Amino acid sequence: MKRLKNCLFVLMLLLSSVAYAQRTVSGKVTNQQTREGLPGVSINVKGSQTTTTSGNDGGFKITVQNDQAVLVFTYVGFAAQEVSVNNNTNLSVVMSAGTNNLDEVVVIGYGQVKRRDLTGSVVSIKSDVITQTPTHNALEAIQGRAAGVDITRSSGSAGSGVNINIRGFKSIANRDDINSRNAPLIIIDGFQGGDLSSLNSNDIESMEILKDASSTAIYGAQGGNGVIIVTTKRGAAGKLKVNYNGFYGVNTFMFPKGRTGEDYLNLRREAWRNSLVNGVPEWQSTADDAKIFTNLPGEYAAYQAGQWVDWVDLVSQQGSTQQSHNISVSSGTEKTKVYLSTGYFKEEGLLRNNDFNRYNLRLNLDHNLGRFAKAGVTSQVTYTNQNIRRDPLGNAISLSPFGEPFDTNGLVKRFPILNDSRVNPLLDERNEFVSQDNLIRTNILAGGYVEITPFKGLSLRSNFSTTFNVSRRGTYNDKTSLAQVNPQTSVASITNGFGRYINWDNILSYTKAVNEHSLTVSAISSYIQSDDEQTIATGTGQVVASQIYYGLGSAGVQRVSSPFSRSNNLAYAGRLSYSFKGRYVLYASGRFDGASRLSDGHKWDFFPASGLAWNISDEKFLENVEPITNLKLRATYGVSGNYNITPYSTQSTLIYSSRMSFGEVSAPAYLFSGTIGNPDVGWEKTATTNIGLDFGLLKNRITGAVDVFSAKTTGILYRRVLPQSTGVTEVVENIASTLNKGLEIAVNTQNIRGRDFRWSSAITFTKTNQKVLDVVNGKDIIAATASERESLLIGRPLLAFYSFVKEGIWQQNEAAEAATFKYGSATGNTFKPGDIKLRDISGPSGKPDGIIDATYDRAFLGSSVPKWIGGLQNTFNYKNFDLGVFLFFRYGQMIDAEFLGRYNPAGTGNSPAFIDYWTPENPTNDFPRPVKNGQLINYAGYQTLNFIDGSFFKIKNITLGYTLPKSISNKIASDNIRFYATGSNVLTVAKSHLVKDYDPERGGAESSPIGRQFVFGVNVGF
Repeated sequence: MKRLKNCLFVLMLLLSSVAYAQRTVSGKVTNQQTREGLPGVSINVKGSQTTTTSGNDGGFKITVQNDQAVLVFTYVGFAAQEVSVNNNTNLSVVMSAGTNNLDEVVVIGYGQVKRRDLTGSVVSIKSDVITQTPTHNALEAIQGRAAGVDITRSSGSAGSGVNINIRGFKSIANRDDINSRNAPLIIIDGFQGGDLSSLNSNDIESMEILKDASSTAIYGAQGGNGVIIVTTKRGAAGKLKVNYNGFYGVNTFMFPKGRTGEDYLNLRREAWRNSLVNGVPEWQSTADDAKIFTNLPGEYAAYQAGQWVDWVDLVSQQGSTQQSHNISVSSGTEKTKVYLSTGYFKEEGLLRNNDFNRYNLRLNLDHNLGRFAKAGVTSQVTYTNQNIRRDPLGNAISLSPFGEPFDTNGLVKRFPILNDSRVNPLLDERNEFVSQDNLIRTNILAGGYVEITPFKGLSLRSNFSTTFNVSRRGTYNDKTSLAQVNPQTSVASITNGFGRYINWDNILSYTKAVNEHSLTVSAISSYIQSDDEQTIATGTGQVVASQIYYGLGSAGVQRVSSPFSRSNNLAYAGRLSYSFKGRYVLYASGRFDGASRLSDGHKWDFFPASGLAWNISDEKFLENVEPITNLKLRATYGVSGNYNITPYSTQSTLIYSSRMSFGEVSAPAYLFSGTIGNPDVGWEKTATTNIGLDFGLLKNRITGAVDVFSAKTTGILYRRVLPQSTGVTEVVENIASTLNKGLEIAVNTQNIRGRDFRWSSAITFTKTNQKVLDVVNGKDIIAATASERESLLIGRPLLAFYSFVKEGIWQQNEAAEAATFKYGSATGNTFKPGDIKLRDISGPSGKPDGIIDATYDRAFLGSSVPKWIGGLQNTFNYKNFDLGVFLFFRYGQMIDAEFLGRYNPAGTGNSPAFIDYWTPENPTNDFPRPVKNGQLINYAGYQTLNFIDGSFFKIKNITLGYTLPKSISNKIASDNIRFYATGSNVLTVAKSHLVKDYDPERGGAESSPIGRQFVFGVNVGF
């Protein structure tokens, strides 16, 4: 009994000593750059399962076993740190962000990895960069900030999205589809099928852009165009944290003005002066002004009455507004963490009756089920309501600037000029029942995960998500609307859509470290199903305009259709990553992918990838080279795929036709669709080689990366047009190949790091060389229609322009030479001073022959693809003030300036005021001489006038902010309060003098031009 008591006594002493050794360590983690608390940092007791995360103010508490414990601090976008506890009870940890720091945690396909172990080309952008630009679309906020990524806004209309292209266009499509065919795969919180336009920018924690095939091949089927992985914010243990981010701004309109006053009259006068009767000009002085209004009595009356109209100004809406309000709540315990946010965004367009409203609700939940398991939920609901406006700018810039827009009661007149059939560009603004185009969408994302870690190093994670897209688009155009001017019949339609997207991924990973060796092996399975169904009802001749697109049963002619499509994708993948001494890294992956959209026997294919990395800065021969902090060499090769064709494109399908009857009795009939089936359609593949160098100099005050890549795409899925004699219109085939080569440079510098003043810069530069390698039989494809814009030229980039080559305007001293050239044939018209001067490239003999014709004298002019793009961000901080200036460059692109095609050489309609036309007294080389009753299409080579150099430099954003001192914000229980003002598209300088009052980022399109925005906002945290 005594021995038992002694044993119990000793046991109690041991337990008490353990209890004494085991203690709680607290502390705070701060951001080195902002000096603010850093929430969400993962803190782990090295070698154990004990973990926690920092609270919203950066504070943390964690239990350690003894003083020898080491805490490991990791956070996406920051350098990992290891801190020995020793005898400390309170720790202060400062974490530094470094885009190219080797210990930074980077999100990759189906996992995370330290940048030290990364072999591929990946750009990581953090939340503070994304939210620098107040916009509803996160992609627009990163324009020019990632090398190798080309982003432009798709239009200036309210709620418009962006076009994004990673490392050039690889797939071939017409201009309307080229961006969607080459769009990258979007992954949000591990789930595919997400829509970045529906995501609140303030909810994003980080965004990783995977560019080379070594990074993207793990996604096989959809990785050919690059991958963007978005990680949203999660809850953190600690006290409740509430944030409000809001802004309000105004937009200003930019578009070329039309001619008015003497400027307008002078063009028409010149056209009549250029018309000779018995060798005498029909117009010689203002005394002949009545002549230039021949057959236009209404215009002449308006001219005499001084009824001048600036139609562009009337149809535009200066000072339209936009506003955004977002509230997020984050909290949790060591076991359960919650992040909840809600947001509202509204934008008014630069044209009336064009607006966009978006409502967001997001809930992210993470829960520890025990020592070996955790689960979580990611969910979001987005509701948008968008009113789309038929753009009247084409009418406004071309309509004669005379007349009366409104009657005596202030109502819009249908015909502003007396006895003139040209309609008022304001027709659609008479009331709400003239023209409507309303799109309502609800996007629901619901996903969940379960992760099991039965023992150290092994994890099994299952992700399942569903995305639902429910939409209704209703359109109505009255018989008196702009859209229905010619048929003068009302048209209405309503389209109800229901899309479903299911994604189920399973990831099994095992990590093992032995001495200086580290190995990670992963096995992945992925299943995707996409369903899309629509119900479309249309009606013409609707009697009651107030019914708009409702009550289609009363329409005179009715049509109903209900298309449905489904596609599936199944894949199995494996990945291995091996590291020796942390210096030498080997990566290999393979994915076996199957897609239902492809032909039988061609649905499955294999996509391999491999990579090597050498952390040179860890070598002994660089130990004492102080200027070099980090130096890493990467080399990768991989193949990724694409099956981006519409479902059932490989099959001959039937369509219903009502054009069948027996005598006078109608009968249903089914015909083959225009696309004929092809049993040999397989994968489009992109093989990419990438060599990269990451560097950090002067203790990482200068960091950056240089990448050189070559991507060859073969078996491109192309809709080939067939001869009419076949009875069908097209067939999908693997018949083309493209090559993209490029150089990417990204540099980040800490120029000044003082206590009160800091200045940092971020520079990106991307140079690409894109070309078509082969199509069909190795010959250029000159499109039968729109050949200037839709032709495929071997050895040239996609989106090439193909037309006559304009060398200027024939001058008076060149009259004799001009007369030696003929247009179209040997008997065609000759040229004279004031005509477009076209290059004589070749003839039937292979040499210039003095005849300008479409067969031998058209050539490649340029492409919408720029030769290089660049961005420069400068950020200045002085005490509580911050200033950010972002410059954006786009050089070597050609644009199709549609507004230049509005040049009216007869002067009977309007055109941009800056167009400089040739006269004997004004020998310009821009536009040909006006001619009475002439049309632009009557000029030889008129097609080439639209194509101009679209290179530009832009001050994209300027932001000035001020953060209230803590002594003030703390009085209202606030952690931080920041006020800021931002100007977007502040200044644009175009290379061509033919770009005036127009933002060339729009690409030359006349409709929905891009304007300027000036925004005032506030960020508040409680």
